[in-house]
Amino acid sequence: MKLITPRYFNFPKLFIGLLFFAAVFSCQKELHFDKAPENDHNIILKFKPVVQYDSIPLVFGKTYTNYFKEKYTPTAFKFYVHAFAMINVDSNKVFRTASDKYYLVDFADSASTEIKIAILPYVYNRISFTIGVDSAQNVSGGQTGALDPAKGMFWNSTDGYIMAKLEGTSSAGNFQYNIGGFQGANNVIKTVTLLFPYAQNLDLKPGKTSEMFITADANDWFYNPHDIKISANPVITTPGLLATQVAENYSKMFTVDSVANQ
Repeated sequence: MKLITPRYFNFPKLFIGLLFFAAVFSCQKELHFDKAPENDHNIILKFKPVVQYDSIPLVFGKTYTNYFKEKYTPTAFKFYVHAFAMINVDSNKVFRTASDKYYLVDFADSASTEIKIAILPYVYNRISFTIGVDSAQNVSGGQTGALDPAKGMFWNSTDGYIMAKLEGTSSAGNFQYNIGGFQGANNVIKTVTLLFPYAQNLDLKPGKTSEMFITADANDWFYNPHDIKISANPVITTPGLLATQVAENYSKMFTVDSVANQ
C-alpha cells in the first residue's frame, strides 16, 4: 500500500509573509487621502494687508505711495478666495478642499480675515487657492453666505461677481478698482501657488491646529507686469482689458509670511 505523506504549512514563512503585507497595507493607509478630516478645522489661515513688499501694515485712513510715487489712501480692500489645496512637492501629495466653499476676505472686517479649514494631517510645503468666483456661480444670480449680494461684491446676473476690490482716495482724486469678468478674454479668475518661507513646513498633527500668516500687498495692484496709474485710470469697474491687467498684477500680491505649528 502506498503511504500518502500529509502536507504541512511552512508556518515561519507564512508568518513573515503576513507581517510584510500588514506593513504594506499600513503604509498605504497612512499616505492615501481617502477620508475626510475628523475635526472641523486644523489650520487657520490669517490674511494680513500690507504695502511696500510686505514691510508696512496697511491701515485704512493712512496714506501710502505706490510704485509711480502716487499717494493713495485705501478705504476698501477685499477679495474672494476658494478651492484651497495643500501640497507636498516632494511626495506629490495634494489635499484639496471643497471647491464650492467661498470666502470673502474683507480687511474692514477682522473676523473675515481668518479662514478655518480642515486638512488631513501631513507635512506640506505649498499652498494653492483660487482668487475670485467660478463661472457657474457668476451666472446663478445672487446667493447666500459669502456670495450674498449684500456683501457689496455682486454686479448682476450678466457680469456676475466682483472678484476683488480696492478703493480709496489719491492725489489724483478718488479711485475705484472693482475687478470682475469670467468669460473668454475677460476672465480674471486666478489660481496661485505660494511657497513657504525657507525651512518652514506645515506639519499638521492629528488633533492639533496650525496657523499660516498670508500677506496681501496692495501696492501690487498697480505694478508688474502691467503699469496701472491712478492718475490715468482712476476707475476700473467693468470687465475688460484693464480689469484683466489689474488681476494679473494682484495675483502676485500674496506671500506666506510664516507658519506656526502646534
